[in-house]
Amino acid sequence: MWRRMLISGGILLGMMNTGLPQETTVTLESPLVLVDALVLSKKTNTVVGDLTREDFLLWEDGKKQEITYFSRDELPLAVMLLVDVSGSVQPIIDEIQRAALDALAKLKPQDRVALMIFAARSKLIAELTSDRAVIAEKLENIWSETTDVGFATFINLGIYEAARYLRKKTEPTERRVIVMITDDVDTSWFRSGPPRDVVLRELYEGGTALCGILVGYARGAMKAADYGTTAAVTVLSPAIGAILIAWRILRRASGITGSAKFYAERTGGVAVKASPEEVGTMFASMLELLRARYTLGYVPPNSTPDGRLRELKVSVSERVKKEKGEVMILARRGYYGRRPMGSRQTGVQEVLR
Repeated sequence: MWRRMLISGGILLGMMNTGLPQETTVTLESPLVLVDALVLSKKTNTVVGDLTREDFLLWEDGKKQEITYFSRDELPLAVMLLVDVSGSVQPIIDEIQRAALDALAKLKPQDRVALMIFAARSKLIAELTSDRAVIAEKLENIWSETTDVGFATFINLGIYEAARYLRKKTEPTERRVIVMITDDVDTSWFRSGPPRDVVLRELYEGGTALCGILVGYARGAMKAADYGTTAAVTVLSPAIGAILIAWRILRRASGITGSAKFYAERTGGVAVKASPEEVGTMFASMLELLRARYTLGYVPPNSTPDGRLRELKVSVSERVKKEKGEVMILARRGYYGRRPMGSRQTGVQEVLR
């Protein structure tokens, strides 16, 4: 998704050190594609947090692009908390409520949060807001909202509706993230819903990352080897120093299959396993990881609104590879050129509005 960027002078000052007064508003007239990227060192099992614009390489459809915007943890987050309230998850809803309330305290004042529940249907119960008290109240009364969403689990539908809401209701400068709490057991086989390609398109359209916290994941079939052996994760940031992230984030990302992994891999997110009592730790740690991402922006070489997928690839320079060793980069794999208004995709709901 490309967008006209309207960035406050305070954000731009932090990035460029220009001397503009903080109340100045700067408009970047060129349409920009924004790509969030998390860089992990495979050698040290740490998040690489000291890179500059010159350390990154970015390609669209195999052609190298000039990075014209660069920041880290400067743009606000727009987080959709998407909670599975189907029959299989309902026994641990109370624990999820407490965990989510604790984790939301980790957000910055300018970050906004919305709350949506889903089972056989999705239901928005709190619009995007920076008022944590509103989200807390809705979480505490979440049971009263579940009577009309059914008991099945339509994961694709939940993700699609959450992604569409974020795309339509957020500002261009906000980084969009869906944090889905679910058992990841989809039961939509008996009723058609949006297929994966339509859901993925919606995520790409908004530049939205999907992160999944999978509670009680495959309890009966879990093997010891599924848990992996990844070491602790440390985020190194020149601005805020070293922040220890729960080692379970990467460790619990192994051995996962299903919808959460599929979308997380393609949007630059992560899916992790957690017991009910670990949901809060996982949620808070996930928010810290999201803050460790870099935001890269470039002017697209092809701004034709043809609805075609543009493939993205992010890499680091040879200098970084030499100094840091082999790295893994989590970033979305593509975006779509916007279709003209009124365009529809055959056989499915309208994706672009």
